[in-house]
Amino acid sequence: MAPRLGIFLIWAGACVFLQLDHVDGDPEELMNRMSLLFADNKCVFSFTYEGKWCFDCTKVDSLYYWCSLTENFSVRWKDCVEEDYVQCVFPFIYCGQTYDNCTTTGSVFGMPWCSVTPNYDEDGSWKYC
Repeated sequence: MAPRLGIFLIWAGACVFLQLDHVDGDPEELMNRMSLLFADNKCVFSFTYEGKWCFDCTKVDSLYYWCSLTENFSVRWKDCVEEDYVQCVFPFIYCGQTYDNCTTTGSVFGMPWCSVTPNYDEDGSWKYC
């Protein structure tokens, strides 16, 4: 019985394999298509995720930092790499005053910080310098 089962499985597998469409592809054309697919994989800041604004890469619902590829998150995302993290925005407004550099004003630990949006007073988004 075992040899018959083995022969049957080989025959069935061959039948399925022969029904698959043959794929001819020019490797250069495939690379061109892939580069178009991934050409705009840039983080978009700021973006909304589940109704909340994100001004930088986030770990929300993930073990790793990620960002959205659209302003309103809609399934398109990527893992963040060093170049993706948001940069300081100068000048920025904090407590009604304009800053052209990182500041320690208001810093609990005395470490320099900056806003990642033009108006910290409105957005409250910042990072250490």
